[in-house]
Amino acid sequence: MLLIHGMRLATSRLAPRVLRHVLTGLLLLIASSAVCQDATEPSLKAALIYNFARFTTWPADALPANAPFSACVVGDLNVSQSLERSVRDRLLAGHRIVVPRVGLQDSLKSCHLLYVSGIAPIHVTRILAELQGSPVLTITDQDGGRVAGGIAHIFVESGGRMRFDLDHGLAKQSHLQLSSKLLTLASHVLDASVAGER
Repeated sequence: MLLIHGMRLATSRLAPRVLRHVLTGLLLLIASSAVCQDATEPSLKAALIYNFARFTTWPADALPANAPFSACVVGDLNVSQSLERSVRDRLLAGHRIVVPRVGLQDSLKSCHLLYVSGIAPIHVTRILAELQGSPVLTITDQDGGRVAGGIAHIFVESGGRMRFDLDHGLAKQSHLQLSSKLLTLASHVLDASVAGER
């Protein structure tokens, strides 16, 4: 049984696809009140980005006890501003969250999370290649994102629902631990260490 704010959900009687849709909806509902009042695409993406961070664990040496958590955005000012609003006054596992202004020429290895959008694919590929193996949760929303080298890829289905794919193998190479809850919510999970794709 899954308990949600006092309401019981009989998970054993729900088909896996239905359960995934329910959990995806719940993930989006965890957004801040500002996001709930302003359900624009940038605010929904900001909510997903924040929740990716909530359900990911960084190695202790990458995120020391008193260090702020750095959530970076390259190429999409609207998402950056929405993310800044949605994390204001929030803590992530006891860490203050900052959304620094970064660009293509900046060193991005100081980011704990990096969302890349709205820039030429050649730049996306270069950035992700440079960060591969570093403890940075990389997120894209561009076509081909699943094969460009990012850990998470946000996309909008034909019906308008926002979904995401995860590369669990790449997350492990980057020394990041993705929660099983997050893996369950993904539309597809890639992992070179296991046969096939979910």
